[in-house]
Amino acid sequence: MNENEQLLSRAEDLHARAERGEITCTPFLTPREQRVLARALPLSAEEVRFDGGYAAAERARALFLPPYLAGADEALIAECLADTRAECLIPLEIKGSGFRELAHKDFLGAILNLGIERDAIGDLCVTNGHTAVLFCDRVIATFLQENLTRVANDAVHVQRTVLPPDFDGGRKFRPISDTVASPRADSVVAALAGISRERAQALFREGLVEIDYETAQKTDKPLCDGTVITVRGKGKFIIRSLSEQTKKGRIRLRADQYL
Repeated sequence: MNENEQLLSRAEDLHARAERGEITCTPFLTPREQRVLARALPLSAEEVRFDGGYAAAERARALFLPPYLAGADEALIAECLADTRAECLIPLEIKGSGFRELAHKDFLGAILNLGIERDAIGDLCVTNGHTAVLFCDRVIATFLQENLTRVANDAVHVQRTVLPPDFDGGRKFRPISDTVASPRADSVVAALAGISRERAQALFREGLVEIDYETAQKTDKPLCDGTVITVRGKGKFIIRSLSEQTKKGRIRLRADQYL
C-alpha cells in the first residue's frame, strides 16, 4: 500500500467514525495530501473541514463532522468543534533568549531530534529572530514543554499562547514583477527562477518543479492567479496576478517569493 492509499484508508475510517456521531481528525497533512484527500473523497464542508489552527495555515488536519451538524449554522459548528480544536490545534510559543538568531531549520531540527514525527506537528511559524509558533495536539504540547529546552545552542522556553485573530504566520515575501509570452508553466517558471525557458523545461523533466504541491510534468500547462510553484534550489513562489497584457501582447506576471 503506497502513501496515498494509506492516507485514504485512514481518512475513510475516520469519516466512517464521524458518520456514527464522533468528530474525528487526521494528523497534520501537507497541502499535497490535503489535495489528494479532497479529490478522492469529494466531501462537502458539512462533512469535512481542513484546519491548521489559523486562516493561512499550510499544514492542516482534516476534521470529519458527524451528520447531526449538517445544515447547522457556523456558530453552532464552531461551538461543537471548540473542544476538538482545543485538544488537537494548540499554538505553542517557542522563545529563545535572544543570544542568537534562530531560523526555521533550527527550530524544526530541534523538535524532530526529540523523536517527534513531522505529521504530529503543523505549521512552524518563525515570527522573529528568536521566537516561533508551532501548532500541535495536547500530548505533543506537554511533551515539548517538558523536553524542548534548547534550539541550536540557545536556551528556549516553551509555553502555550493565544494568537491574535489576524495571525498570518509571519510569512515574508519578495515581490516579483515580469512579463511572459504566455501563461505556460515553463514560461512562468523561467521568469520566477531567473533562468532560460530551456533550463526551466529541463527542471520539469528532472522532477524538480511542483505546481500546487504536486510534481509537475506538463510544461505547457496554463497557470493562473493563486498557483503555488516550488522550484527545487530556486525557491517557492505564489502567483498574485497573471492576466493583464502589455501593449506588445505579453502578459504581466506579478508574484511573491517566500522568504
